[in-house]
Amino acid sequence: MLEIKRLCVAVGHKTILSDLSMTLEPNALTVLIGKNGCGKSTLVSCIGGMRRHTGALLSDSQDLHSLSPRKRAQRIAILPQILQSPHMTVEELVRLGRTPHLTLGQRFGDKDTAAVESAIHATVLDSLRTQYLDILSGGERQKAYLAMILAQNAPLLVLDEPTTYMDVSVAHHFMALLRTLMEQQKKTVLAVMHDLNCALRFADRVAVMDAGHIAFHGTTAEVLATDIIERTFSVTRHEVDGRCFFEG
Repeated sequence: MLEIKRLCVAVGHKTILSDLSMTLEPNALTVLIGKNGCGKSTLVSCIGGMRRHTGALLSDSQDLHSLSPRKRAQRIAILPQILQSPHMTVEELVRLGRTPHLTLGQRFGDKDTAAVESAIHATVLDSLRTQYLDILSGGERQKAYLAMILAQNAPLLVLDEPTTYMDVSVAHHFMALLRTLMEQQKKTVLAVMHDLNCALRFADRVAVMDAGHIAFHGTTAEVLATDIIERTFSVTRHEVDGRCFFEG
């Protein structure tokens, strides 16, 4: 689905990403974790075509660099870390997700309308469709943007810190919804997360990033069978009722 091969990014004399390689498993939720400043958001920018780099980003063996922004957006939908709150309704925002599928001057068709309706319904936003984004709660706004990228109908979703401004219960509800939608719609998901315990609870696979490279990548069980999280984040592991969590 997405192969990242020897990706490097440097700004001046500072190296941000160094020889980073990783392959995303199809139809799986891969969570990318790492300390602040390790390069997670830079990687998302590279995937989105917003950052110059060396190395290769391959989607179904095709280099993303060779694709137009429109073609890239048909393959990869990205939810950035910082979301705007324009004075538009939820439905208007979700309709923007169809932009990569419309040529200049082309009007919405039945397929586009169906994609928007499906995305709104899937994210349980029917009752909020006419509400304006700038009066929604953070969790509601995040769901509206999730609906927008679902309407984009790309096979790969990349989310940069999607639960940053949510409390624990709202974050867990959002991640549970994401997992359900991923499984129902056969999506591949890469989510950058800062909450270790939430990440480990919902991930199929975990990639640990450290100093601009992938220090470990495997299933959640494989990651927990090592001490990579303790060493990377300087946290302490606890186990309660057979489930582990980290504190520090």
